[in-house]
Amino acid sequence: MKKKFSMLTVAALLLTSLVGCAGGDEPQSNSGSKTGSNSGTSTQPATGGANGQKVTLKLLQFKVEITDKVKAMSTDYMAQNPNVIIEGGATSDYDTIVRTRFASGDAPDIFMSKAFTDIKDWSDKIADLSNEPWMSKVSPSAVEGMTVDGKKLGFPVAFEGYGFIYNKDLFAKAGIDKVPTTLAQLKQVNEKLKAANILSYSEGYKEWWILGQHLFNLPYAYEKDPIGMIQKINKGEAKVNNVANMNGFFDVLDMTVKFGKGAESVGISYDNQVSEFSTGKTAMMQQGVWTIDSIVKINPNLKIGMFAIPLNDNASDTKLPVGVPGYYVLNKNSKNLDEAKKFLTWLHTNGQKYLVDSFKLIPAFTDLKTSPDLGPLAQDLSGYVEKNQTIPWAHTLWPSGSNQEFAKPLQAYVGGQLNKEQALTEVQKIWTDRVKK
Repeated sequence: MKKKFSMLTVAALLLTSLVGCAGGDEPQSNSGSKTGSNSGTSTQPATGGANGQKVTLKLLQFKVEITDKVKAMSTDYMAQNPNVIIEGGATSDYDTIVRTRFASGDAPDIFMSKAFTDIKDWSDKIADLSNEPWMSKVSPSAVEGMTVDGKKLGFPVAFEGYGFIYNKDLFAKAGIDKVPTTLAQLKQVNEKLKAANILSYSEGYKEWWILGQHLFNLPYAYEKDPIGMIQKINKGEAKVNNVANMNGFFDVLDMTVKFGKGAESVGISYDNQVSEFSTGKTAMMQQGVWTIDSIVKINPNLKIGMFAIPLNDNASDTKLPVGVPGYYVLNKNSKNLDEAKKFLTWLHTNGQKYLVDSFKLIPAFTDLKTSPDLGPLAQDLSGYVEKNQTIPWAHTLWPSGSNQEFAKPLQAYVGGQLNKEQALTEVQKIWTDRVKK
């Protein structure tokens, strides 16, 4: 597996190097508290504030699916560093909350940033981590997205990928013996499932990131030159409806509605989406490797896999989006900056235990090993990487904050309030306005 992930550097994904949450953008809900209890081990000595004073590190993250595990990890750290208290949690509207915290004087010491546009926007407020002891172990493919003006600003949480996760037993019941690699084949899969009285989807389009970021990322990521196209749109030299596979995006979106819950999809949450799939009520869901723990908790015996979402009828074009969902970054003005740096060093030193074994993440460090215990979704992702069949998380290059806004006209399209042309007109307006800000 480690050899497979070294090929991410070769893939490059047309973004100088491969990069893309959560995801981070991934599942988000209101959650936040002081960490709970657990135990752990570390070879690093205990540290704390000057003269034995208590030091409080405020941590804010957007990967709610690992919230409990982050709390357990933090409790281990506090047990080993009794003068340190870690407070933190995950939040729904993360981007708004973190900006509000900075504006109100309650800025976190450690928080998360996405690659490229997001980390550049925060670059004047986050610390340079270029000389940290763990930086030389960061996978080359994770470096570009967190580098601004030659400074390396982030601690990569993981590599992640997403596509259509599918129920192998339901596929077999419908007579489907291979995953689709073209748009026409995807339609055939949906027709076969319908004939077998199996619901294809229950998509969580209530969540902005599922529709406005992950699914809408695909047509841009499938461009031959994603950076070039996005720069042209930024400069007004092209429009979003000039993106080559935009019609294919709407074809797929239409299928998820027609063969799913229809207009009701805009009211379905991430939790509902995962629950419906995990209990065998739907055959597919557009999600990523981060869902494995939630699926297994609900149904440990479910036979699942993941395949890339096609947007046209050229099978060789169909590839899986793979990238870094988020980076831990440090508030450079934190009075506890040194303690925050010690925490990241400890997290890397204990990365095999926490990032891999506990969080069930695919490591973005060369000295950490991917575990076979990560399950079938990680195995399928690895297969795409090994074959160099990957595309970038192009949404990290969009104008800052646009991903959440893009979801609104797309949700209106799903709900029947806008047609395709109207939805794209609204998306274009949002893009143009965001570029001007």
